[in-house]
Amino acid sequence: MSLYRRGDTWHYDFWQAGERHRGTTRHRKKADATRFLESYRRTLALGASARTIPTLSDAAGQWFVAKVAGHKSEKTVAFRLEVLFRHLSGETPVNEIGAADVQQAIGTRRVETTRQGRLPTPATVNRDLIDTTLRPILRFARRNLEVPVRDIPWSDLRLVEPRGRTRTFTAAEIDAWRAALPIWHRPVFDFISTYGVRLSEAFFPLAALDLEAGRVTLRDRKNGGSHTLPLLPDDLAAMRARSSRAVVAKLDTVWFRETRAGKLTPIGWRGYQSASAAALKRAGITDARPVHDSRHHAATAALKASGNLAVVKQLLGHESITSTARYAHVSDADVLASLQHKMPHNAPPADEKASENNAESGK
Repeated sequence: MSLYRRGDTWHYDFWQAGERHRGTTRHRKKADATRFLESYRRTLALGASARTIPTLSDAAGQWFVAKVAGHKSEKTVAFRLEVLFRHLSGETPVNEIGAADVQQAIGTRRVETTRQGRLPTPATVNRDLIDTTLRPILRFARRNLEVPVRDIPWSDLRLVEPRGRTRTFTAAEIDAWRAALPIWHRPVFDFISTYGVRLSEAFFPLAALDLEAGRVTLRDRKNGGSHTLPLLPDDLAAMRARSSRAVVAKLDTVWFRETRAGKLTPIGWRGYQSASAAALKRAGITDARPVHDSRHHAATAALKASGNLAVVKQLLGHESITSTARYAHVSDADVLASLQHKMPHNAPPADEKASENNAESGK
């Protein structure tokens, strides 16, 4: 038989074109092993061999062109590919990459200091070596290039990440933070704090604005479609005015500052991020990130106002409501507020009150 079981794993042993092929599929389920074997036989029938199976570098290049090039994440993914190839040779045939190789790469990446002299966080290591690079590349090699790649237990290899925390601010903190910003950065602050957008989404091009529909397109979704948001009437009016001035000044953004000479110069995301960090420090607000915590605050405020996770999911552009559920946290103030609405049976009946009063008067 072509497939046979040894222990918990299925193995293959067959002859093709006068050559014997045998080894492990590294799969524990027969259905997965069967698909592996079918893919492997098709590869052999096409004349592929160990010498012609693509290397990690070749597969990554084809995957990048097919799935990444032209998207907003292109530069980020290219950087992470550089990181990946520092820890796993690009000359490795993709069908030879296994759990041990990934584990070794993770081990060396964990102790590689950044330019700031810090060690990468577990989340950074996971994104660099698994989520953004190796896992989708090997999936692409198996599905699109029909290469028999090994089954890798990704969940066992991933580093444990600290549970994400959500940061909210008091009205006084928001006012102090905003007041500490340069006046030209305040409209960006208002936009992020209201709509909970990411930093990259806040700096959208003019073409992303649909002033007739009153909407802005923030990004393309991973699984197709776009993440768009409706604008509040006052914000839409402000966007119209800013857009008109940007067109006249030949700018491709609604975020700009006006010099004393009356010239408009664009504001970049790096400039806003730095200004926001400095404003937090001047306002005396600690344990806060200069941009992303504004997103957390907006999401929490929207959930409290609507009581609907689906609304917040749409606002933030999450693919899964599981990501949105992190904002469904409550504080002591929330609990106390809910207790103000007592059920009628919680109040003692009139006869009980009379008895209590009589008992007190008889003391």
